[in-house]
Amino acid sequence: MEPKVVRSYKTKGVKELQAFIEPNTAHYKLRFEGGGEVPASLSGAYTSISMVDTAVFNYINTEKETPKKKTETVSKEEE
Repeated sequence: MEPKVVRSYKTKGVKELQAFIEPNTAHYKLRFEGGGEVPASLSGAYTSISMVDTAVFNYINTEKETPKKKTETVSKEEE
C-alpha cells in the first residue's frame, strides 16, 4: 500500500515534491511524484510538517530553474 501524501510542493522543474508519513513511523519523508532521486538537502526524516515546509521552501528558493530543451527545426531538402 502506497503512503498517503500529506502535502505537495511545486518546484521550478517539472516534478512535484510530495511529503508523506513513512509507514510504521511518525516521521515525514519527501519524494518526487513519479519517482526520482530526492536532493541530498531534502533526504532524511522529519519530525513535523513545519520542518518539511522549511526545508522545501529553502530548497525551492535556492534551486536554479531547470533549463528547457531547445527544439531545432530541420528542413528537409527536396530532391
